[in-house]
Amino acid sequence: MELFIIVAANAVAVAFFVVRRLVGRMSRAQRDWLEAGLKMASEELEVHFAPHPPWSMRAAGKCGPYAVSIELRVELMRPQEGQEIAENVEFLSASVAGGLIPKGMSFTAERDSGDDVLIGDPTFDDTVEVHGEPSVVLARLDEGVRKKVRRLVSDGGRLEDGALVWHAPTRYFRREIPDALRTLFDLARDLSSTDGGGLYQRLAKNACRDPASGVRLWNLLALQERFGHSPEAHEASREDLDDPSPWVRLSAARFLREGERPTLAGLARDPAVPDQAASEAIALLAARAPADEVGPFLVTVLKTRSGEARRQAMEELGRLRHAPAFGPLVVLLERSDPGTAAAAAQSLGLLGDARAEPALLKAVESEAHELRLAAARALASVGTASTVEPLLALLDAGRLDGESRQALRDAIAAIQSRLAGAEAAQLSLVTGPPEGGRLTLAQPGPGPGDLSPPGA
Repeated sequence: MELFIIVAANAVAVAFFVVRRLVGRMSRAQRDWLEAGLKMASEELEVHFAPHPPWSMRAAGKCGPYAVSIELRVELMRPQEGQEIAENVEFLSASVAGGLIPKGMSFTAERDSGDDVLIGDPTFDDTVEVHGEPSVVLARLDEGVRKKVRRLVSDGGRLEDGALVWHAPTRYFRREIPDALRTLFDLARDLSSTDGGGLYQRLAKNACRDPASGVRLWNLLALQERFGHSPEAHEASREDLDDPSPWVRLSAARFLREGERPTLAGLARDPAVPDQAASEAIALLAARAPADEVGPFLVTVLKTRSGEARRQAMEELGRLRHAPAFGPLVVLLERSDPGTAAAAAQSLGLLGDARAEPALLKAVESEAHELRLAAARALASVGTASTVEPLLALLDAGRLDGESRQALRDAIAAIQSRLAGAEAAQLSLVTGPPEGGRLTLAQPGPGPGDLSPPGA
């Protein structure tokens, strides 16, 4: 038994000695790698490192206006899927700070926090989360800088508190340290550069030159919103009137007050332009152009567009009371889907032309709730005394929902308020149940009016 204990003790001692030797050799290898990397960075990048203890895994230095730090760190990583225990991983952590790197700006890998600044580049926005003043972020992150930021973030890097950080597992490559610092210096110089001019100029350049349409749009909007008084905002907007993106053209035209009408007209009639963009262009054009000019154009839009753009054109024609639109609107009321027909009914009501009465009465009987309400409200504006009896018949039929019944009552009341003389006297109010408060039309008798509730 004693012999066994002695043998076991000797084995433990030998193992301890071997482990100590291995650890010692690994530490020396790390120090040799670190010193070699620092030397290469000094020679190639002209980084001047301060003296540091030979056993330290850290080094600090300067390179022009930038402060540099290098550290070899061991971190305990969470177990990956299929692993039972955590693992120690060695990281190379390098940072570059100073110069004109924006201190109020930061970025890291996308964490879906939902409060970051969107750039308008889907690939970038999906992989990088950026924080900071939006106009500064947009101005700084042109196409070239975005590519470098994505590369840094993919390697575990980030920008925080004015320092660019490289943080990735090390494999002890010979050139690992100088290559990491070169990446950081390259991006630091881009973020610090003043070659692109000030904030106005950078936003204007991105708004007109960036290959991503979303980036052009966001830069243009930032320029117009924050610096709308600047010549750059007006110049960029004028140039963007010819942008390939309809959304950029629309934003440029919305901002400008001269020379934008041809762009708005083109957006309105081009079937390739998204419906929402065309709809907004129609509203702007109708608000800015003289009624006698825009009215005929909007009538052509009724025939060439569909969906929201056509409905917007109908609304504007009604608001402008463009009489020549009457015929096309009646056709759309009678032959279109319920949503479009409802918009046509609304516009006919705004036109105020009583000739629409027969088509609107037919529409009131529609099974489509939206169309039924729109037609009833339009009749409140254009209906005559002859409209009341058919509306009362619909009320008596008892097939309508409460909202529709109320719309018919309101239409009858509106018609009554417009009539005068004998026609008005034909209308009476039912006072008893079950239809208390309903208007009815009395048939003319031998005497004037002959008013009475039904069944009296």
